[in-house]
Amino acid sequence: MVKIKSPNPNYNGNSASLQFVNGEAETDNKWLVEWFKNKGYTVEESKEPKKKNQGQAKKPEGKKDE
Repeated sequence: MVKIKSPNPNYNGNSASLQFVNGEAETDNKWLVEWFKNKGYTVEESKEPKKKNQGQAKKPEGKKDE
C-alpha cells in the first residue's frame, strides 16, 4: 500500500478518486501514485510486503456438512 500525502496536511476530501483524511490517502494503483507524484504530493511506499488473505471462509453456524 502506498501512502499519498497532500501538500495541505489539513485536507479532507476526494481527489482523483482517493479519499483524503487529514491530508493522507492510500492506494495500490500505480497510475494514481505516478499522477500524485507529478502533482507534487508526497508518496511513501510501504516496505512491508502485501498481506494475502491467509484465513479460510468459515461455515455458517448451525450448518452441517452433507
